[in-house]
Amino acid sequence: MPNFLYTCALLTLFIACKEQTTSFVVQVPAGTKQTHIDKLGKTIIPNGRIIRPQGKTYSIAPHPYGLTLSPDGNTVITANSGTNPLSISIIRNAMSDQPEIQQIPEGARTDKGILASVFMGLAVTPDNSAVYVAGGQENKIFIFDLKTGDNKGFIDCSVINEQVDYSHGYIGDMVLSADGRKLYAVDQINFRMLVIDVESKTIAHNIPVGRYPFGISLSPDESRVYVANVGMYEYSRIPGVDPANPLETALKFPAFAYQSRESIEGIHTDTLEVPGLGDPNVPESFSVWTIDLDKQKVIARVKTGILVGEVLEDIPAVGGASPNSVVSTNQYVFVSNGNNDCISVIDVERDTVINNIFLSPDKRLGNLRGMIPFGLALSPDQKRLYVAESGINAVGIVDIPSMKVIGHIPVGWFPSKLAVSKDGRKLIVANAKGYGSGPNGGSTFVLGEEGSYLGGLMKGSVTILDIPTDSELKNMTRQVIENNFRFTPVDSDEFKWRADNPVPLFPGSKDSPIKHIVFVSKENRTYDEVFGQLENGDGEANLARYGYNATFSNQSRKDTVAHVTVMPNHLALARRFAISDNFYVDADHSADGHRWLVGTYPNEWVETSVTSAYGGARSMRQDSKAPGNLAFDGASGAIYPEDYNEAGSIWEHMERNNIDFWNFGFGVMFAPHYSDNVLFKESGYMHAINYPVPAPIFDKTSRTYPTYNTAIPDQFRIDKFIEEFDEKWMSGKDTMPQVLTIIIGNDHGAGERPEAGWPFRESYMADNDLALGRLVEYLSYTPYWKNMLIVVTEDDSQGGVDHVDAHRSILMAISPYVKRDYISHDHTSFGSIFKTFWNILGLPYLNQYDATASDMADMFTDQPDFAPYNALPVDIRMFDPVKAYDPLDEEFDWSALEESPELDNPQYLQKDSEEQDKRRKEEAKQSKSLNPRDN
Repeated sequence: MPNFLYTCALLTLFIACKEQTTSFVVQVPAGTKQTHIDKLGKTIIPNGRIIRPQGKTYSIAPHPYGLTLSPDGNTVITANSGTNPLSISIIRNAMSDQPEIQQIPEGARTDKGILASVFMGLAVTPDNSAVYVAGGQENKIFIFDLKTGDNKGFIDCSVINEQVDYSHGYIGDMVLSADGRKLYAVDQINFRMLVIDVESKTIAHNIPVGRYPFGISLSPDESRVYVANVGMYEYSRIPGVDPANPLETALKFPAFAYQSRESIEGIHTDTLEVPGLGDPNVPESFSVWTIDLDKQKVIARVKTGILVGEVLEDIPAVGGASPNSVVSTNQYVFVSNGNNDCISVIDVERDTVINNIFLSPDKRLGNLRGMIPFGLALSPDQKRLYVAESGINAVGIVDIPSMKVIGHIPVGWFPSKLAVSKDGRKLIVANAKGYGSGPNGGSTFVLGEEGSYLGGLMKGSVTILDIPTDSELKNMTRQVIENNFRFTPVDSDEFKWRADNPVPLFPGSKDSPIKHIVFVSKENRTYDEVFGQLENGDGEANLARYGYNATFSNQSRKDTVAHVTVMPNHLALARRFAISDNFYVDADHSADGHRWLVGTYPNEWVETSVTSAYGGARSMRQDSKAPGNLAFDGASGAIYPEDYNEAGSIWEHMERNNIDFWNFGFGVMFAPHYSDNVLFKESGYMHAINYPVPAPIFDKTSRTYPTYNTAIPDQFRIDKFIEEFDEKWMSGKDTMPQVLTIIIGNDHGAGERPEAGWPFRESYMADNDLALGRLVEYLSYTPYWKNMLIVVTEDDSQGGVDHVDAHRSILMAISPYVKRDYISHDHTSFGSIFKTFWNILGLPYLNQYDATASDMADMFTDQPDFAPYNALPVDIRMFDPVKAYDPLDEEFDWSALEESPELDNPQYLQKDSEEQDKRRKEEAKQSKSLNPRDN
């Protein structure tokens, strides 16, 4: 049954069945252009869309997720909760032609004594003298002099008494009373709103609210506070799990499927006790709560947007609304629903939703989601509502009297928070990702104090612009559409070359000879690192540290390997089949990368949580009593219910469209978990929290295939894959599913372990390379090969450097139906992979990202070559597979798994980045270059 998002009546663009027709093909505007930053012209970001902000834009520190304007209208302040340094930016004389920008702390320096944590919340005193800054996990509110930037101390938000233990908190959004005497703030993990007496710097009241309170607003008469709760569940540790003995007590696989009876009620047996999660639609989840400040109590709990499981056009919604930001007038409360692409309007007298205003710049997009409404701001006359549309890099304008969207303004990448000047003439926008990262290596890259780590290069920005007239808004709306989408009629001459291409132009346009798709995910590499020496691609050979003719040493410099090909199978597969030199991951880190990999675009909850965690400012504590302590925490390889999209992930999409699939290791890597110190070798992770997995993969995921853990050789994973494949689909009992998903992640890298077969960092790349070669070899000798496509990519690129962009990564197409020794220059992204899948499988598109991406058709040919592939051996000087793992050796040293790093551990990655930067500086001094040679 086609998803309600794609019904024929509302959407003729996208195809759900072969009998339907379509008028347009939608692609991103990049074409064959590479991602690049051009602040005076058109910036192309990794997903192929264009950034051309209106007004004036100023670069600041990474990821400004908080923004406020001083009462006198002269100073803009942002809270920057991205990768170190955590900071605030103060923009003085902001409305002038030459504003003064101060970073606290300055530059790339982090002063733990000043801002050990910062998250979103900001408020300025009525006399414009000081700014309050939410301290995130420090459980404090910091105070800074607005004129000098000097530290003026803090307000301690911790409370411990017989009734409560708020010693561990996470302070976020906040608002100050007009007289400056009361400060109202949310504590995300304690599910509370704080009422703070500013003069005494003490907490006057702690008022319980819903799960993971995210946004807060004070009514104009200051009699009420409105809190938006972005969470779904309160998670629990599984009783009986002994941290000292997880191998015997923790779970090898997550306990239950999302929304199953077990997930609601829990599991209760003689040997297992797993607490249930309850109903996802309780008042505490995805709701807006109203607090009466005179009574100091909650007086209303309103659910907004589309409920979990609500059936629209025969399809139940998978994710909740994700209400995140809230503003109020005398008559209405407006709430942005990040997952539903709409603004809920609550009548303040009736405490009831009276309207949902849906956002979309073009009706040709139908109901496909991906706008990600985030920050909200009101005009002084309360006639206009401004909405940060993070997904399309724009600000939407809603006419409040008519409750209609009247246009969109182009701004920077991922606008987060907004403010309107006191005279109503200026709009101020915080853009979390600014213009992007740009390159982080290569001959023209200058290594600055931020280093080459992607997180430090992703500068945020602030855009200040004149609010347009209605006539000007029409042109700006047109520009927003052009920045994001390119609509081309299907009968255009542009597509004539695709008549015989194995990838249909759109789902259902024709049958494809490809019947089986194998989707392979790896970890953290860039294009230049592996393919920089290939002559037909745009690479820099000096960056190809895992290519041909490499020479490297271990960390102590005592052992060296010279003139070796580190990843021979990757290079041989590139020459035999097709790759792209213009492919970019949408993700900045593994945590958001693993969401993109399953077709789930990260909402505002994920983006803010991930950047805070990678900045070292969001962590779980074992001793915490906070009910939200177990919410998403940094480096994770799974999706959580809080960030499920309305239409779900690829799993739900395939299940409801009757596509058979099987999963090897994807999407089950929850954090926290046990993997670093003890491991069950046939799982990779051990689980101690009652997180649910997406329902479709609970019964369609291998229980013997290990997920991410670099201490498990990728050779072991391929052995387990072959063993299971043989048993399931080569015995004649069943047929290979249409889609397989596989993770082989040791190219993430880890510490040197010569005694276990990994004497160099490069050893992990060699392990991963041999595993990929063996996988392709095995599959190419099966009878399914003649109708197979293998797509290989990375979850993110943060482990390496690239001269085009830090997001440029690996995309490989391996099939009888791909061109030989071919490098595609079409701009592609994660959405391109899924668009290709849906076109081949005849499925409707899942969201705006896959529907509007450019597909991978350029890499394919209608002249198949069915010859199998034979894997190339590894140089045992780098990696000894026998030493690392002998499948028959049960005496293998599993205690060595203690040295396996956490997935994308921020401290590990930044240390590794610093070491690589140091090494690159040394190599640059030596002026040695790598010489490519044919395989």
